[in-house]
Amino acid sequence: MTKKYKVKIKAVLTRRFPQNLLLRRPLKGILLLIVSLFLFAIIYKPIQVHPAQSSGLPLTILLYTLATALPIIGILLVIKKFRCFPGADKWQLSHELVLLLTILVAIGISVYFAGFFIEEPKMRWNLSTFFDSMLRSLLVAFIPLFLPTVTNIRYALTPETFFQYPVSKQDEMPAEDMAQEISIISKAKREELHFQIHELIYAESQGNYVTFYFEDNRKPNRVVIRNTISDVAAQLAPYTSLMRVHRAFIVNLKQVRSKTGNRLGYRLKLNSCSSEIPVSRNNTAQFDVRMQTMRRSVHQ
Repeated sequence: MTKKYKVKIKAVLTRRFPQNLLLRRPLKGILLLIVSLFLFAIIYKPIQVHPAQSSGLPLTILLYTLATALPIIGILLVIKKFRCFPGADKWQLSHELVLLLTILVAIGISVYFAGFFIEEPKMRWNLSTFFDSMLRSLLVAFIPLFLPTVTNIRYALTPETFFQYPVSKQDEMPAEDMAQEISIISKAKREELHFQIHELIYAESQGNYVTFYFEDNRKPNRVVIRNTISDVAAQLAPYTSLMRVHRAFIVNLKQVRSKTGNRLGYRLKLNSCSSEIPVSRNNTAQFDVRMQTMRRSVHQ
């Protein structure tokens, strides 16, 4: 393999990718996987599955399928406790493949040991039976487990793009942005925050608190209030230049300098801000529309 192809493969493997449902929503992910494994084995019968002596074929497959849930739950608990993988914002195709291969092997091992309880345990404690159980379970589980990843492979093949927005000048801002004051009422109802639209750079959720970051010429330029990001977003909803782009971030669209990424998500650079602000996949289309509309209105 030439160096050129190695570089391309590495670029694909390290590209951002939708995080697996088993990590994003474990309960829903495990239930969907169990159902898909059961239906795949019942309907298509990719390998010769034999019923146990004490039960019929559907019940035998159901018992084996349920047995696979235990190691998957264990793997997810270990990942959560020790943070073996990065979060959804930094998830890559390489992380996805390692996770799925680990689960695939765990399914094969669990099916082998489940056979001691579901079927007759005689003559099972040997390597040939172990490898046979592994092979059969891997053949059944491979397609249901990897199918969602294959449907998302387009994200790994789509290169990231960079777009730079023209800098908004102070005199180009509408008069209402320079004069209208916004009031944010704290959920605790013991404090209020007042500012003008052009002063705000972005707001970030930190549990039950929201931190507001302002331009350097505003004192103080960082204010923390007790509130939820959802409640703050609802109070800011009438202002079209302020948008919740992520579950934890609200940005002033007029402070955006550039964006990097693709439909899987953007990373924004803002004025007077060294951090990159994420735009979630569900918000990329709306972000593009609102940026285009806002920039068009400024230059009319």
